[in-house]
Amino acid sequence: MDKLKKKKVLFLGGSNQMVETVKTAQEMGIYSIVADSVAGAPAKMHAEASYEIDPADIKELVSIYKTQQLDGIYAMLGDVTTWNALALCKRLDVPFYLPKAQMEGSVVKAKFKDFCRTFDVTIVDEMLLTKNCGKMDVSIMEFPLLVGQHAAKQQAYAII
Repeated sequence: MDKLKKKKVLFLGGSNQMVETVKTAQEMGIYSIVADSVAGAPAKMHAEASYEIDPADIKELVSIYKTQQLDGIYAMLGDVTTWNALALCKRLDVPFYLPKAQMEGSVVKAKFKDFCRTFDVTIVDEMLLTKNCGKMDVSIMEFPLLVGQHAAKQQAYAII
């Protein structure tokens, strides 16, 4: 762990899920910088430094990376900031811990489900519900039924 001391890492996103990661990095001797657009983001309170910046603002993040002479970039897997981190690493020509193809296979739901089907892994089916879908035929639905929201399209979906 001594080789990590004095390393400086930019953490994209300051949500509650990032708090333990930032704390662990500090315990390992890593200087932690959190970038999040929310002023009071929880992980910022545990970092040595923070920036109030949208993790999608790649141009500004490049500037921070170079100005602060950082050693690495981290984002939570499955979070939208993972894609930002990948874009940032590509722009800076520095390695990222997850190749794009592997990331797509694990975080893009349709690709992940196709991969699971290849190996006969049971998955949760889903159907898209739209405002114009009319009355649903309950007899074709399997219960229990979990209803959520499709983040990208802001449409409701049901996982059955």
